[in-house]
Amino acid sequence: MGHELWSYSAIILFFVVIAKIVSQKTSTIDVIWLIIFGSLGVNLGILPTHNEILEAIGDWGIIFIMFALGFDEDLNHFIEGLKRSFGIAVIGAIFPFLAGYYTAGLFGYGFNTQMIWGLTMTATAVSLTMVSLREQGLHKTTASTAIMSAAVVDDILSLIGLSIMIPIAVSTTGENGSMIEFNELSIIIAKVLAFFAIISFIGLVLFPDSITKERDKKYSALFHVIVKVRQYLGIRKLLMAYSGKFTPLVMIFTAFVFGALADRFGFHPAIGAYFAGLFLREEYFMIKVDNQLRSHRKDSEFVINHLAYTIFGPIFFVELGSKLILDMELLTEVFPIVFVLFFAVFILQVLSAALAARFTGKYEWYQSVMIGLGMLGRAELAFIVIDIAYVDEKIIDIEQFDILIFTIFLLNIAVPLAIKRWEPYYMGTKRLELFGIKLSK
Repeated sequence: MGHELWSYSAIILFFVVIAKIVSQKTSTIDVIWLIIFGSLGVNLGILPTHNEILEAIGDWGIIFIMFALGFDEDLNHFIEGLKRSFGIAVIGAIFPFLAGYYTAGLFGYGFNTQMIWGLTMTATAVSLTMVSLREQGLHKTTASTAIMSAAVVDDILSLIGLSIMIPIAVSTTGENGSMIEFNELSIIIAKVLAFFAIISFIGLVLFPDSITKERDKKYSALFHVIVKVRQYLGIRKLLMAYSGKFTPLVMIFTAFVFGALADRFGFHPAIGAYFAGLFLREEYFMIKVDNQLRSHRKDSEFVINHLAYTIFGPIFFVELGSKLILDMELLTEVFPIVFVLFFAVFILQVLSAALAARFTGKYEWYQSVMIGLGMLGRAELAFIVIDIAYVDEKIIDIEQFDILIFTIFLLNIAVPLAIKRWEPYYMGTKRLELFGIKLSK
């Protein structure tokens, strides 16, 4: 077992290196190549279909990825952009969900599968979109900012949906599962509300320890106690211990504490890890060096990103790909379903997000179309939903796993192609009118 573990580990990391190189050469998202190489490895017999240690390491990867995604977001920017992007995120999430949900129903799958298909199709791969926009020199445009803001809201809505729907799916019985009783649903909703209330309290009340303005306020005795506690025991004290030598360790500890809290409430630890990263602010990384305040956030972010996107995270995706056993007979059977699901999501996602951008966000038509196209990609959270549904909870089978993986692959391939195709219309070098409406700049 020991020798095999080291051999498998070396093979997986080799695949990670190759996937990174190929993704850079082709300007594509490395997640796709990691899954492809994982599938090739298991189908060629050089990787196992199951290894508990490697799968446990992959589970760590999920935590690091979601923590890094949260840490990369600025909570203030998220709040500022919420009003204009909220409609895009909500409408742009509902219609892909309906596309997945009703496509599953169209082909005879039951309630559990319909929910998983719908949830898988909601989360946007903003990293893929930004790479594609950068390739076209559009990464600092208005549309790019809108896509980023909407994607943040979209992913948080997907996280909440994941919190609610996985327990509901697990609680149903049979493939066509009968709806759970009202009492059970009430308990699930109560747990969701309690969980988000607790982490919001921790993140918004216990984490902040910058109290310059609060000292001038008159506050209650209870609030006074809270301020004093976080002044001396706040998260910044841990992050700055011994001049910040152990900051990455403290950050990882925070991610796992939030993850453990989520797990205690019956949710996936990745949900807690995301919010742990979201609540870590710039002010927590300020340190005095030669009597000057300096931030070492970038150094900490460098470490976390490497753990998430270069080491542990990629292992998770290779492991996920190893679940994709290539069976030509099965592929032939699922291809029509993949075809229908892909076009259903493509059409409803682009139309819903573009129309929402135009009529709720008040963007121009050429910007709205780009926003719709930019919301097409599916990445980390979608794969995490599939992993939970297939590997952890056994809600879907190998056939449905293949359908979702191949559909996501096609959607991600479509993103750079669609953005490149729309670039001349966005920049105004080409003109396009439809039903008397000028869609180009």
